[in-house]
Amino acid sequence: MRVLDSDAGEIVVTTTIKKSRFIATLAPVGSPEEAASLVDRVPSDGANHVCWAYLIGAGPHQMSRSSDAGEPAGTAGPPILAALTGRNVVNAAIVVVRYFGGVKLGAGGLIRAYGGSATAVLDAAPLRDAVLSSVIRLTVPVDDAGRIATDLHSMGAVRSTEYGPDAVEFVVQVPVEAEAGLRDHVLSVTSGAAEVLESSSQFS
Repeated sequence: MRVLDSDAGEIVVTTTIKKSRFIATLAPVGSPEEAASLVDRVPSDGANHVCWAYLIGAGPHQMSRSSDAGEPAGTAGPPILAALTGRNVVNAAIVVVRYFGGVKLGAGGLIRAYGGSATAVLDAAPLRDAVLSSVIRLTVPVDDAGRIATDLHSMGAVRSTEYGPDAVEFVVQVPVEAEAGLRDHVLSVTSGAAEVLESSSQFS
């Protein structure tokens, strides 16, 4: 599995095929909602079609979807998705905006154009091997929260912190192989009072 480098931001590549402009935008996404937000914010004034695909996660929980956005069925979204799956790139979405240049491409031409545009933006992107991480949601008593917070931050693991009247909830992310050690440490520091509410794996 491969993912976009965390500092990559959005990558944009333009190709012109028989006078039609294809502007491909690639960005990291972690949910279908983030992918939809990307589609909404990509500039598309005057565009004839805004086609897209995303691939999120891996294994039985992997999510993928694509849209032809008015192009003939199967000629735009699926080729974009095929570019992602072909490169084994996850947690990413590609939006391809087409400005029609007056020359019809036909079904085969559209498939090559959208697939080629998606491939071109992947070629320009800084990709790296994905790391399988554990995302853990846990609570600790308020009295232990300061020590635990210091330890978790030193590991670079904290994604969010929510304070309640009696307990503090942390969402942390660590490499899968570090999960058991983190659990043992938190339970030891809190004398078993900490509680793991949820744990899941994801590529990052």
